[in-house]
Amino acid sequence: MGSLSQFKATLRRRADRNEKNNRKFNKKNLDYKSSNEKPEYNFPTLDQNDLESLKIDIKTKMKSENRKNFIIVLFTSITLAILIYFSLLT
Repeated sequence: MGSLSQFKATLRRRADRNEKNNRKFNKKNLDYKSSNEKPEYNFPTLDQNDLESLKIDIKTKMKSENRKNFIIVLFTSITLAILIYFSLLT
C-alpha cells in the first residue's frame, strides 16, 4: 500500500511534467501579442540597375546549382546501373 504523500508527490511530478511539455507549445506565451501591429522590416531599397544585377546573379547561381545536381544524379544513376548490370551477370 502506498501512502497518501507518495500519491500526492506522483501527481505533482506528473503535473510538473505536463506543464513543462505544454509550455513549449503554448500559444498564449508567444511574443507577438497584437494582431493589429505588424512588424516593420528595414530592407534596403535598390535602384533598377542593382535589382537587375541581383536577379541575374541569382539566376546564374541557380543554373549552376541545378547543373551540378543534374551531374551528380546522372553520375550516381550510371554507376548504380553498371553495378546492377555486373551483379546480374555473375
